[in-house]
Amino acid sequence: MSNYRAPFLDAHRVSCYLKIERRSKSYRVMEVPKLRQVEALPVEVEGRKMIGLRDPLGISPEVLFLSPEAFFIASLMDGKNSLRDIQAAYMRRFGELIFTERIEDLIRELDAHYLLETPNFLEHLERLKEEFRHSQVRQAAFAGKSYPATKEALQRELAGFFSRVPPQTRGEKLRGLIAPHIDFARGGECYAHAYRALDASGPSSLYVIFGTCHTHMKEPFTLTKKAFETPFGRVETDQELVEGIARALPFNPFEDEFLHRQEHTIEFQLIFLQYLWGNSFRILPVLCRSFQEYIQEGKSPIDDPYFRSFIEAVKEALVGKEAVFLASADLAHVGPQFGHPYQATPGLMIEVRNKDMEMISHVLSGDAEGFFRYIWRERDERNICGLPPIYSLLLLIEGCKGQLLEYRGWRDPQGKGAVTFASISLK
Repeated sequence: MSNYRAPFLDAHRVSCYLKIERRSKSYRVMEVPKLRQVEALPVEVEGRKMIGLRDPLGISPEVLFLSPEAFFIASLMDGKNSLRDIQAAYMRRFGELIFTERIEDLIRELDAHYLLETPNFLEHLERLKEEFRHSQVRQAAFAGKSYPATKEALQRELAGFFSRVPPQTRGEKLRGLIAPHIDFARGGECYAHAYRALDASGPSSLYVIFGTCHTHMKEPFTLTKKAFETPFGRVETDQELVEGIARALPFNPFEDEFLHRQEHTIEFQLIFLQYLWGNSFRILPVLCRSFQEYIQEGKSPIDDPYFRSFIEAVKEALVGKEAVFLASADLAHVGPQFGHPYQATPGLMIEVRNKDMEMISHVLSGDAEGFFRYIWRERDERNICGLPPIYSLLLLIEGCKGQLLEYRGWRDPQGKGAVTFASISLK
């Protein structure tokens, strides 16, 4: 993902603000601007503390860096505060007057990056949806961003990960695999542990890939019939299988199909599958909705008729077919970056690891409900984003037993955030 930062103004406090080129005078600034749901990431740019605004939908392809002052203003754009309300809040916070023109400049810049809920954003979103709707292929969204854009460079990068993980001897066929979906730079070697086990298991003609969806979804699962393209080539989705599952459901599994466009969790697994097997297989790509509603209600997902209908439809559609199930899943996300009031200290990471191991024990015994209940008892305090795909996988390969192949974690040196992840094989 590319980044954007406008140059600074001058030496006053407002110099930490963004200098923005004046756009057409015909542009009409909203009186009560509303910022879309975006990710806010604390970063340092050229020694300055900044906040990066990242669009999880990828509608805005760039990360927009704001000073803390500019971010404070943007955070007040909730569709209720007027420009005067924002001015008053800025005065209370910083003891200085911010001119309306400066707020309007920021509004223009945010809108230019499609980060506000405006007609400009809605028109652009509809264009992108229309393009995706008519495309037969889901293009690689992260080539050249999260991993190399060329086949040769990508092969070299993955070969480096695999070179640090010894091959396994040929063994019993795997029924399932859990692998990370963190970026390759931080998790590449952990991916290699998972895919060494899959390599020893031998190829399959079909891989059912469950991936966490990191943005809002209406239904429990979202399907697509599109082929997936990466620098390694094109892999076909089993369209007949997708259509059969869709016909058996009481909901429309294509309503949020657009979310496949930018979600990385399936794409990252596909890269490793292609590294092993080329393009000689088909996939069933499935995005999973967050379980927060089930967590809040204390209700098991399988008690949701829509959720249960999907699991049953997949089971029925796969009768007599050879398939391996994959869950693209990270584990805990802790620290201020993920909404916690505490730092991700080394001491905290020991506690997180201990809880992760208790939680993983349910996965290794094939206990889907035990896995869900463990996280529910914590109220998902540690933000286990791999909960939906792992739970779904365990329901589909009942009676499985797992082996923990590797467990890793990444922690920001300043304690702003930390993520844990693991590779697990299931037979």
